[in-house]
Amino acid sequence: MKQKIIRYFKNVFGTILVLTIIGIIVVISLNGSLEYGNNPVNVNLEKEGPYVFYDSDSSLTVNYIRGNKTDGFYLEQTIHSANATIPLSCKFPLDSSSFSFELTSDFEVPASSYSDNQPILAISDIESGYKTFRDFLITHKVIDHQLNWTFDQGHLVLVGDFVDRGFSTSQVLWFIYKLEQEAKEQGGQVHFIIGNHELYNMQENINLLPISIMPLRQFWKNNTMSFIINARL
Repeated sequence: MKQKIIRYFKNVFGTILVLTIIGIIVVISLNGSLEYGNNPVNVNLEKEGPYVFYDSDSSLTVNYIRGNKTDGFYLEQTIHSANATIPLSCKFPLDSSSFSFELTSDFEVPASSYSDNQPILAISDIESGYKTFRDFLITHKVIDHQLNWTFDQGHLVLVGDFVDRGFSTSQVLWFIYKLEQEAKEQGGQVHFIIGNHELYNMQENINLLPISIMPLRQFWKNNTMSFIINARL
């Protein structure tokens, strides 16, 4: 009796294993993919960017990734003067939204302390979760539903770990860049304090990147010797 039960379970598990292997082979042959716990739209790289490369002190290249995994990817590139004000946009594929901003060469070293009795809102550990970050700021009236700064002269303090783990690193960093510009126009401030995850990326430690976007890093390695995200840290 015992041997019959063991033989039965062997047959069941053997059948499951064979069917699983066949399923994997079929998916691979059809250029498919398996997703568990993540929306595959998160890793849609069409119009991903912008990525900014400084070619020299006088010129830069703005790059967007175009294409898809099936047909292949390519770069959409435009060349600009490094001193120009360049209108750009950043797409969020999960809900097909986007936001616009201007790339400028006007950088200033911010003050290290403030005594102005203005309101302060602090947040940390967004970890590339653009939607969570955006919706949090809307809820707390830092921005409106059109993503415009409404915090007047307040201070938005970003206490590190805004990258890694999630799928929206580009969106998070450019959104911070946009908010920094808008806050400054109204006398407000955005303070970005780097955390250990930012340091990991600056040191090329990518162990916490989602596996599904690892090919993006290899794509850039194949297309350039250096990569600069123009976001103030």
